[in-house]
Amino acid sequence: MGDVGDILEACMLFDQKLQDTDDTEKRHNVIREHINLVENKLKVKCPQFKTDLEWMNVSSPLNLEQLKGKVVVLDFFTYCCINCLHILPDLAALENQFTIQDGVIVIGVHSAKFENEKISANILSAILRYNIDHPVMNDNEATLWSELMIQCWPTLVVLSPSGYILQFYVGEGHREKLLEFVNVCTSFYRDNGLLSKHDIPLDLEKYKRGNLSLKFPGKICVSGKNIVVSDTGHNRVLVLSKDGVVQHCVGGKERGFKDGTFTQCRFDSPQGVVMKENVIYLADTENHAIRKIDLQKQEVTTIAGNGKQGNDKFGGGIGIKQELSSPWDLVIGPSPDGQTDSVLYIAMAGTHQIWVYFLTDVKWHKGKEYKQGSCVRFAGSGNEENRNNNYPEKAAFAQPSGLTLGNTPEGSFLFVADSESSTIRSVALKDGAVKHVVGGERDPMNLFAYGDKDGTGIDAKLQHPLGVAMVTDSGSILVADSYNHKLKLVDISKKQCTTVWGTDGEVKLNEPGGLSVDSKQGLAYIADTNNHNIRILRIQDKVMSQLPVIFPSDTVDSLTIKLSDILKPGKEPEKNETISVAPGSEVKVNLLLSLPVGGHVNDEAPSKWTAVMQESSCDGAGNPLFSQTGTIQENSPQHLFSWKMPDLSSSGRLFLYLKAKVFYCDESKACKMKEKVFMQELNFESSGASKEVQFKFPV
Repeated sequence: MGDVGDILEACMLFDQKLQDTDDTEKRHNVIREHINLVENKLKVKCPQFKTDLEWMNVSSPLNLEQLKGKVVVLDFFTYCCINCLHILPDLAALENQFTIQDGVIVIGVHSAKFENEKISANILSAILRYNIDHPVMNDNEATLWSELMIQCWPTLVVLSPSGYILQFYVGEGHREKLLEFVNVCTSFYRDNGLLSKHDIPLDLEKYKRGNLSLKFPGKICVSGKNIVVSDTGHNRVLVLSKDGVVQHCVGGKERGFKDGTFTQCRFDSPQGVVMKENVIYLADTENHAIRKIDLQKQEVTTIAGNGKQGNDKFGGGIGIKQELSSPWDLVIGPSPDGQTDSVLYIAMAGTHQIWVYFLTDVKWHKGKEYKQGSCVRFAGSGNEENRNNNYPEKAAFAQPSGLTLGNTPEGSFLFVADSESSTIRSVALKDGAVKHVVGGERDPMNLFAYGDKDGTGIDAKLQHPLGVAMVTDSGSILVADSYNHKLKLVDISKKQCTTVWGTDGEVKLNEPGGLSVDSKQGLAYIADTNNHNIRILRIQDKVMSQLPVIFPSDTVDSLTIKLSDILKPGKEPEKNETISVAPGSEVKVNLLLSLPVGGHVNDEAPSKWTAVMQESSCDGAGNPLFSQTGTIQENSPQHLFSWKMPDLSSSGRLFLYLKAKVFYCDESKACKMKEKVFMQELNFESSGASKEVQFKFPV
């Protein structure tokens, strides 16, 4: 019997033999010879899974005995890693071709890079965000990783039905080889009577979650009177008014790649959004494409990328002929020849580069001329490094995920949230020179120099930042320090980084992914990704609030929550006194939360509110006009949402229902839950000022 080192060596020789032949029958014979070698000579068993690991997507932890009779594919991943995301479609293809009953199962082995990724609740959010439907274990101390001598993310390890190690696939781009290998394995072991059809106790997390107005919002853009949100988990884009009313819902909840009207089009995990006049440009990340959303025509078209991941690190193609790789954020800016808003800058996370798409004919650096629709590399070699250089093609990024443009006394710059190096970097528009601002360290190969520390330059530490926004006229950048769950402000000239939101006792963010600043109002809009909502920070006095997302009845996919989700049979809601409101007047809804002395809201079990407005009381069939949900904070009174009274009730009245569910701990540290349902009747009056609805919730 051999050890892991022996099987690694055997796999290298096996891979070389496969590379030396293109003949299918010969390749299958080579695979069968390798299986016989493993089964009859090497016999290297996979180590037992630790019994104290936390598991997701199953009702109980798995062990190797339960997996006997299955060809097992272990996917060693960490959820921040773009390369790990790139192989999820490969695993989905495998799962579509072979079911558990066919004798094949995929198991995710989460081996964290960042400290934040060791927490099971955060892994669970990633499982839901990335639509992972197979069992996942949290190997938070990387025990199995070490025992199997894994070196990098992602790595796939194939096990035989007897638990022997068969093969390793390191990195991405192995779909066809993996499918071929597993196909031969299933045939071999079926012929030998070693495959089993028994089930595994799957219990998918996605079926345990209720409806949400937003699901893992990724990026946000404020433009004039509009707020554009990439509702990433719902695979759509929402255009909101400043009071949160949905003006346009673009796309559907199911994933896809399709142009057309707002109801016909489909996206896949969209991220970056930027708006110019009546056009929104979208980084359709998992479709590896840039999409154009025309609000006047109410039409979506693809302007770059073809729906498939590319490996090109130079570019130069026109439109959909140019392949892309996981574009993550966008910003519109000038070109070197002085044309305003002529260039769409792209954070190309998949190739660790900054690219550009030309919105007009442009004279670019070094006298090069590009036609409208051309898409080309701007900065970054394509190596995953934290390397700064005056020559843009020699610099290197590590999964750039956030962009903003800003002017300084030294010129115009693109500022980059370089997530895997945990740094903020700058790219000079005049020549492409890449320089360090804050975070990371001097060694360009060290991508583990992360932390949570205010300071100057490399003394400041961030943890996987995903969003940046220029605070106009202040010479500062607001940073979504995502894995520290904080907002930080960077003084560009001093390279000074300070925390502005995220200390104990305040509203807690959860992996915020996107930022946009309304400089005229002094407000920062935050995509609070894992909390499934939009926050608003008043920058000057650091007051945080939540933006409601209100779906009018004529908006696509609006009725995600129904009255039956709020009311319990036989239990009457608590009724407020009826108020009268004029059509067009604003109605503000507040919650007055009274906690016991010494009590506090339990952060481990987020408290939620859900609201539905309809034209009849709970005794009638109901005609929902909008529905939404949000998080309950500890402060009181707290503003939940506002809307303008519509003029569409034949009965002359509307009914607002609110369910509040609060998890709290009392002075003795005993944790409890209390739930209440409220009903507010609103009558129509011909004229009047704005009104407030107060729901009192003593616990």
